Order: sequence, then C-alpha cells, then structure tokens
Amino acid sequence: MVLCDDTNGSPPRTSARMPPLPEFPMQAPRRWTSPRLKLLTLTALIGSLSVAGTALAHDFWIIPDLFTFAADSTVHLSARAGTKFPEGTAVQLTRIADARLIGTKGEMKITDMAVDNGALRLHQRPKDAGQYLVVVGLTPSVTRSIPSGLLRFLRAEGAAAEADRIEAAHTLAGQDSVVFHAASYASTVVQVGRGGPKAFTLSAGAPLQFAPVSDPLGLHVGDTLQITMLGLGKPVAGLAIEAKPAADTTKSAASPSPWLTLKADAKGVVSLPLVSAGAWILRSAFVSAHPGGTVNEYDIARVTYVLSVGAKH
Repeated sequence: MVLCDDTNGSPPRTSARMPPLPEFPMQAPRRWTSPRLKLLTLTALIGSLSVAGTALAHDFWIIPDLFTFAADSTVHLSARAGTKFPEGTAVQLTRIADARLIGTKGEMKITDMAVDNGALRLHQRPKDAGQYLVVVGLTPSVTRSIPSGLLRFLRAEGAAAEADRIEAAHTLAGQDSVVFHAASYASTVVQVGRGGPKAFTLSAGAPLQFAPVSDPLGLHVGDTLQITMLGLGKPVAGLAIEAKPAADTTKSAASPSPWLTLKADAKGVVSLPLVSAGAWILRSAFVSAHPGGTVNEYDIARVTYVLSVGAKH
C-alpha cells in the first residue's frame, strides 16, 4: 500500500477497501478484508516521509461563508486543505467519507457538494432555527510500518506534540511493526436564525473532539476560549493543541501566522487567549488503540476546529 496523504485531495493509490472508524458513521469506507492489499515497505515509508517533509503537513478544514445565517437560509461552507489558512486547495469530493449538520433536534447529511472556485463547496438547509455543529470526515488511510515510522508520520503531519506524548508514555515499546489508520476531521459551529437551542456541546462521534466549555459564537478579542479535549469521549490530560488566526494575505507566503501551542490541564481543558480578530483555526491529533484490532494497531485522528473572533468590546 502506498502512503496516501488524506488532506491533499488525491485519491488513495491502492485497490484496498478502507474500514470505517467506530463511533463516527461513514458511508464510503468498507472493512479492510482484501488479502491483495499491498503494504507499504518500511524503506519507502521512511523515505517518503523524509523527502515529503512539510509537503505532507497540510491541514484540512471547513469554514462557513458566515458564522450566523438568516432564518430559513441555506448554510454554505468551503472545505480546503493547505498550509496557509484560510487559503488552500479544494478537497476532492471522492475523499469525503461523512458530512453532517448536527443540531439538538437531530442531524442531517450534507448532500449538496461540488468543487467550485478552488474549494469543495458544501450547501445544506437546516429545518429549524438554532445552532448547528458541522462536521466533515475524510476517508482514512491504512499503513503498516515500524514504530518510528508512525512517529515520523505524526511529526510530518504537524502533530509532533502527540508523537512526543505517546513516545514518553512508551505506547509503542516492544513492538516491531505497527498498523495505523489515519483519518482527518474538520468541524465548526454556525447559527441559523435567532435563538434556538445551542449545539456546541454536542458530539460528532469522532475519536478526538474539541468541546468548547462555553458558546464559541460571540467571542471577542481579549476573551479566553476554554476547550475540553475529548479523546474517545473522555478528557485527555496533557494533550497538545495548536491555534492561530487566519493568515494575513497582504504578507508574503514566507511569513505565515505562527502556531500557538498549548497543552490541556489535568482535566483536559485548554485555555486559549484570543489576541486578534477574524477567523481562527485550532488543530490537534490523538493516537488510540484501534477498536477490535491487534495490540499493534492504532487510530490516528487529526482534527481541526474553525471559529470567528470579533473585535475587542
């Protein structure tokens, strides 16, 4: 199997069928049962990670046209991948495994999707007014490697802190080879109409989730956003997140906004000071045992969360 970057929009270069991740319903992937699956050689893995380097470190995100839509409106969003948020390249429709609007009265699949003007455009009209959690998941890739290859993969994908965390915990100790299922998830929260129930506390069912302690809509410069990092539905102490505001498009590509790195406290809560107005992106990664897998089989969940920060009061 050839390593596939699941954020660059290119289809997997293998005929193997991929498995769905538990607790996060997907339509496209199927269980990995084919004996014809071509596994990535260790030499190719290490070589591709060393050569590709930052070329692999692309984030995947969704960003709405507006964070607050009028009543009875269609929610419009763009899905992109890249290194200079919010600019990026379109995520191909074939890579989408799941896309949903989740409200307190239920959820609906986003069915109107097409690549247009450099982005995968998503459109869905909710039935009721209120707040909605929007989540999009990409089809996972499956790779066999040596333990150091998994750590290299994490670091190449901008998840060095998670590589350090599992290395310090000796998670991979004593294992000659590993299999990892790597998936990407993107989420945001939007408001449709006035009032209605809040949805920012709802779960999307992904292995890793940003769970704001308070409503992320209505934030301003000077506020501190508190988020609980939930891994498999439980707070994860010491998990690192990175955050940054949208890149200033008036500056050169050589001067992107720097990432701010923070770690969750003993209760799994991260406190993020909001120092500038505009759109922000948060990202994190989480390694966990693959449910039903062997002792050397893991899930890698990479997640992003996009929010809007208003000018100072």
